[in-house]
Amino acid sequence: MRKTLWSLVLAVVVYTALVFLGDVRSVGSALSSMDLSMVPLFLSLSLANYFLRFLKWHYFLRRVRVRLPWKESLGVFLAGFSMTVSPGKLGELLKCYLLRERRGVPVSRTSPVVIAERITDLISMLLIAMAGLLMVRHRGAVLAVAAGALAVLAVMVLLLWGRAFRMLTGLACRIRKLRERRGSLEDFQKHCCSLLDLRSLAVTVPLGMLSWGAEAMVLCLVSMSMGLDPPLSVGVALLAHSAGTVAGAVSMVPGGLGLTEITIGAILTLSMSRPDAAATTLIMRFSTLWFAVVLGVAVLSLIGGSGTAGLGEECRKEDG
Repeated sequence: MRKTLWSLVLAVVVYTALVFLGDVRSVGSALSSMDLSMVPLFLSLSLANYFLRFLKWHYFLRRVRVRLPWKESLGVFLAGFSMTVSPGKLGELLKCYLLRERRGVPVSRTSPVVIAERITDLISMLLIAMAGLLMVRHRGAVLAVAAGALAVLAVMVLLLWGRAFRMLTGLACRIRKLRERRGSLEDFQKHCCSLLDLRSLAVTVPLGMLSWGAEAMVLCLVSMSMGLDPPLSVGVALLAHSAGTVAGAVSMVPGGLGLTEITIGAILTLSMSRPDAAATTLIMRFSTLWFAVVLGVAVLSLIGGSGTAGLGEECRKEDG
């Protein structure tokens, strides 16, 4: 809860800075010009993103031999959104805790699913960003894409190259508590390999491109709702959303707050004024990131999240 409150404070600081940098009066005017009747369209694209990502989550669960009724799987998946504003979204390990509490599934089996989700999300967004770069040139976006590609490559090498993982495990197991969990670490790596093989990537990366591509179109709709002429092009929307998200993910800042907004806003200025770019970024983030957090908190309260206070402690315990 404390980390969530700090994330909210950080969000207020970031969004206030965006407004002032874009000129308070001009940003306020741009925000007030938005056609509120289009808000359901923004949210419908976000929901399409969540649904496609749920299909990926459910597919990954089946790959690690965890079979759930789709309604229960969807509830656990959505509940994870309550932790979206954690560093690198790793707070979504909450889903592993929920499965352990509800079904007795070891965290060592399901935590690779969360890692695989994040890696395939990044691969999908990198591919979207590369497509955007073919349509729109932006030096800052190139840097974000390069940093994201290096981060994905490093993680993939550590997880999939047995020798590298054994070296990492050997170093980690010098710590007594981790030494006792060597078996769980080996299981973790085995499941990561099965989730990130070519067969799996062929299914999950295209799903990711569809899901995040749909969410990127929120930027186009927002520009239309504000009456911008011409409205934002698809190429700029794809590049801004994907490069911004990759930059935020690599930074490991909760929810990518700050770097994501700055990157998106900077790329949007290719097609609109700074105040319009700031307003568009704010509306887009509330329609995607914060909508997901609110949805996640609501679902978590419905499925019984009273016991999640011990998430950090429980997920660190050795799986029997």
